[in-house]
Amino acid sequence: MSDCASDPPQLPDRWQEITAEIVYCSSEPRPIAFSANQIQMGQLYDSVGKHLKAINKGIVPSTGNIGLVPSEIADYDLKSKILGKGGDRRFHGKIIETVLYFPGKMTTH
Repeated sequence: MSDCASDPPQLPDRWQEITAEIVYCSSEPRPIAFSANQIQMGQLYDSVGKHLKAINKGIVPSTGNIGLVPSEIADYDLKSKILGKGGDRRFHGKIIETVLYFPGKMTTH
């Protein structure tokens, strides 16, 4: 996985500050990008930015943590996991080359 060595900007903590198709660097560090559809979904379903915090945090153990965990959806690699209000939604991303890309796939449970 890339360590964001090419100096992409840091991942913002608000969906309104994210531009579609721009590669950002998470604190993990991991290159991250979002589709316009994913940004719209984030603004609609994640108004306080919990999923962005989880995406920024990176890979965590599956139970009791906020962060990225493996996705059970075919063709997707990781999903955001949050606890508390809004925790029934997951945003799924796929690794394309070295970038974790969120195309706008959301599931609930």
